[in-house]
Amino acid sequence: MSGLLMIVDMQNDFVTKNGSLYFPQAEKVKPVVIDIVKDRMKREYDLIFTKDWHDPNDLEFKRFPVHCIKETYGAEIFDDLKFIIRDYSKINFVMKKRFSAFYGTNFDDILKNLSPKHVEICGVDTNICVMYTVEELKNRDYDVVIYENGVASYDEKLHEFAISQMRDVLGAKIEKWRSFNAQH
Repeated sequence: MSGLLMIVDMQNDFVTKNGSLYFPQAEKVKPVVIDIVKDRMKREYDLIFTKDWHDPNDLEFKRFPVHCIKETYGAEIFDDLKFIIRDYSKINFVMKKRFSAFYGTNFDDILKNLSPKHVEICGVDTNICVMYTVEELKNRDYDVVIYENGVASYDEKLHEFAISQMRDVLGAKIEKWRSFNAQH
């Protein structure tokens, strides 16, 4: 059994300039996420990518600007990461309409099939899709490791709050990703 890395919502509308919900802090995590993914691919981890995947009239757009409309460029994984994973076979995509990767998706089935001992997580937004997915993982008794420098939010205070909630309330392990590439 290999490990499992979950990459949350590293999509153009969130992490690419001119994306509808782009935020500059995403630039700090993009190279870290790439480094983590490359390392975990070398170790033959299973990769799970979540993607916000909305219909044009999704009710979420009453709270947030329109974003990640399915089958659009904004909903795709950002280009540099998409290029790196293009030939890797141990990938699952979870298309989601809400914050948690579990709500209305096949994520439970994927996890049952892969039966990981722990789940490592990176991606965006720390206080939204990352935290609500971690909460569900912890409710299912998975050990969870979150790479703090591999997650980001549009609001630093909310990022810090979510990290503390995931660590202190949910019991997730918070680590810094360390590698040669991530430090430069």
